[in-house]
Amino acid sequence: MGRIFGLLYLSPQPLPRAEIQRSLQISVGSASMTLKALLRWGVVHRVRVAGKRADHYAAETDFWKMISRVLDERERQEIAAAVSTVEAAKRDVAAARRDSSGDADDASFVSERLDRLHDVCLLGQTMLDMLLGQLKLDVARFRDVLGPR
Repeated sequence: MGRIFGLLYLSPQPLPRAEIQRSLQISVGSASMTLKALLRWGVVHRVRVAGKRADHYAAETDFWKMISRVLDERERQEIAAAVSTVEAAKRDVAAARRDSSGDADDASFVSERLDRLHDVCLLGQTMLDMLLGQLKLDVARFRDVLGPR
């Protein structure tokens, strides 16, 4: 992916897929799959060139636009998965506490730790939203979640 992006970024004009393949000595399949992924991430654009039938490709040159798109698509999914995993663990611990007469202190400790981990995961979502300009900064939230307990 980096090689294709680099080639397009350093090219003064958009390139067709065949030229990308030749320049980088990669297969048709590799070029097609990689271009599709780069298009989906918004780091490469399809460009129509007058008089040419084949699609041409050009690199996005606005780095903030690229970074924010990748963060929004990839990191948001990772954080959401972490939140979901911690929430499932919290449910499991709560069910185990109800169904068992085991050590209440251990269960309470694990429950408290999971609550804090959940708060940190939610804070990660908040930070990503702030970084991407979708939310205003709330310093008190950071202090509450990251401070000592």
